[in-house]
Amino acid sequence: MAEKLLQHKHCRSCGKAIHTDEIFCGEDCQVQHREMIRKKRNQLYLIMAAAVIMMILALLSGGA
Repeated sequence: MAEKLLQHKHCRSCGKAIHTDEIFCGEDCQVQHREMIRKKRNQLYLIMAAAVIMMILALLSGGA
């Protein structure tokens, strides 16, 4: 027989089942999630800066 599960969501950081009105299971997971988002944003900025530098170098070397 199949069991009925209560309505729930999963923590965005660790995947643990939580109530539907929550986003994270605790303060630790919320801090970890913020840190991960910050690292991903910084990585994206670094990739974009590298792409811009490469385009500038390509334009400068192609015009000579």
